[in-house]
Amino acid sequence: MDKILRRTAVLMTVILLSPALYADESAGLLMGSLSTAQTVGFGNGQIGGFAGFGDEFTTLFGAITYGFSDYTEGRFKLGFSDLDIPNGDPELAVGADFKYQFMDVNSRTRKQPLDMAFGFLFEWVDIEGYSLIQLGGFLTGSYPFKLSSGSILSPYGRINIRMERVSNGDSESDFEGGFNMGVKFDLSPSVALFGELQIDGNTGLFTGLDFKAF
Repeated sequence: MDKILRRTAVLMTVILLSPALYADESAGLLMGSLSTAQTVGFGNGQIGGFAGFGDEFTTLFGAITYGFSDYTEGRFKLGFSDLDIPNGDPELAVGADFKYQFMDVNSRTRKQPLDMAFGFLFEWVDIEGYSLIQLGGFLTGSYPFKLSSGSILSPYGRINIRMERVSNGDSESDFEGGFNMGVKFDLSPSVALFGELQIDGNTGLFTGLDFKAF
């Protein structure tokens, strides 16, 4: 138990000591993180269904993840987002990210204290005459704890810094930031459940399931 607490404390410190976590004026990410620092592995694929309930947007979306190598992966996201205003209609939302894992606790060559990855993110939605494009980078840390039942519980955290461009007649671009903190619970070798808190302009809760497709 002490070992678990020490590793969790290290992960929390990495996240919470990051500067410029979020801006109150930002729109915030629509689709959260919903991913640990671990990659799916070369040639492997996953399909997920997720929901985000934020104070600005409610978003339902699916995601396809593919491993380009043992330590790189890409994820494409497609769904619908609803701006939280009266009589709002859901509109198409698109997202994508690319991740490189540079630290691996299961490495056979050098033991690492955490799984760590960095990557790039993109999101777009055009809703109620309000166009939002987000482009930036992120850093994710996580650690997989093997439970006595054989299941794996992986707490994770991600910080991001991005350019947020809002168009509503006039266009405005700003650099914003935010962080996500959550847990991945492997229900089986092929199914994982996510629960996540996002602190950003679109602060809220995100959840969903990821399934191993191939």
